[in-house]
Amino acid sequence: MTSNKVKNVLFIGNYDKSYNRNAIFMKGMKRNKIFVYEFNIRTYNIVKNILIILRNLRKIKDIDFDLILLHSPTIMQLFFAKYLSLTKRTPLIHDIFISKLQTFYYDRKIFGKKKILKFFYWIFYYVLDLFECVIPDIILLDTYNHIKFFHEKFNVPIKKFRRVLVGAQDDIFYHSDLEKTHDDNFIVGFWGTFIPVHGIEFIIKAAKILEKEDQINFVLIGEGQTYNKCKELVEKLEVSKISFDPRNFFKNNQLHLLVRLISEFDIGLGIFGESDKVFQVIPTKIYEGIAMKIPMITCESPAIKELFNNYENILLCKSSDPESLAEAILELKNNIKLRERIKQNGYVLFKENCSIDIIGKRLITIFNSVLEKNKANKKNLF
Repeated sequence: MTSNKVKNVLFIGNYDKSYNRNAIFMKGMKRNKIFVYEFNIRTYNIVKNILIILRNLRKIKDIDFDLILLHSPTIMQLFFAKYLSLTKRTPLIHDIFISKLQTFYYDRKIFGKKKILKFFYWIFYYVLDLFECVIPDIILLDTYNHIKFFHEKFNVPIKKFRRVLVGAQDDIFYHSDLEKTHDDNFIVGFWGTFIPVHGIEFIIKAAKILEKEDQINFVLIGEGQTYNKCKELVEKLEVSKISFDPRNFFKNNQLHLLVRLISEFDIGLGIFGESDKVFQVIPTKIYEGIAMKIPMITCESPAIKELFNNYENILLCKSSDPESLAEAILELKNNIKLRERIKQNGYVLFKENCSIDIIGKRLITIFNSVLEKNKANKKNLF
């Protein structure tokens, strides 16, 4: 059992408490008897941020916390957290989770077609990422390949990073022994927020390739940036055996309904996009799927290979390649023994590496190490 030297944590940011990463961190810390003080400013407005910080400054400075944990901070929250860290002489740990430059500029391309606007966005996101790397004492990321990206892009020392896997909320996403309600149909399913990194267009093209397979049906749950384009692609290709469910279970705190839908899937799908980010992350849906004993297919990447082995606990295909994806789906459908092996081994992998309890213990190990180093540094000052 991991001994916990950290009793109180100040959690600062502009974060969604229901978001998987935040929910797991909160539950993991509380299960390890850490009291979490939250300072969650849900606005990007600079003036409002300053006013809220000033209004709460004295109250927060009076809190006795062992360290500060950041997630999704605005620039003002980032500087405020550093101020608290310096004045209270407590470690500042940032769960940076994503590169804003990579996610919003390169992957989602939110800048439009204007070159001046494009350049402005590049500068803005690069500087924001740089601040988020330089200011904290420790940075948390989800894979070693993601760490490698930040290390090379922003010249951040490797020793500053710690890996904490994403995991899944296994108190919500868990295996049920209930029989599937669908008939002889074989359901291949995806759930997510329809962003470019998901590569849903390749799922749709794979569905077209497999259209003549009588039993196979595709279900796509969620909506987002690429949703309308995906609907248009289905109409253009005249894909008949695919259905969309655009309900947003994530924002509406209805994950139990999402779980019920996912439990009907015979195969779950990960990500298949073309951007560099595809090769640096293990998506949340993979963790959720293996937590529910669903055999998962995703594209081959260095990140996925940090944790998974092809044909043992997952089935891999080529990225942005609908033919390769279609072949993987057909192979998994026709090989019951392979499907069962991947399902069982994936579940074991989850329980050993990715549950809330395991993620919580990993956080405690990091917290204890950082706290010990901080105490040693304080002694050296005198």
